[in-house]
Amino acid sequence: MGMENELIDWEQLDMMADGYTPEFVEIYRDFLDQTPELLLTLERHIIEGDLNGAREAAHKIKGSSANFGFLGVSAPMFLIEVRAKEERTLEGAADRLSEARQNFERARAEIHEKRGI
Repeated sequence: MGMENELIDWEQLDMMADGYTPEFVEIYRDFLDQTPELLLTLERHIIEGDLNGAREAAHKIKGSSANFGFLGVSAPMFLIEVRAKEERTLEGAADRLSEARQNFERARAEIHEKRGI
């Protein structure tokens, strides 16, 4: 079906990894370490009703997630970002955040299993 049902863009991940060099693995692990903190920051902005903060946090998470092929994270972040920016609402953002968190953990586990990182 649509993009929202795809968890990982393997082509993007493998292209970024460039043979899964030690340099890539280090950057990837930084991404894994930092993303939960960024998701917490986004959660705070959503709870506070901070449209601009939520939009900026979602944009940042969307970009880094897309770089590593985490479609299941970047897609809901895109939706939060667009709604905050264009519709000036955070309605539905908590659900998208929950979806992104679950997809982050699923993608991390699947990449670990299939790529050993």
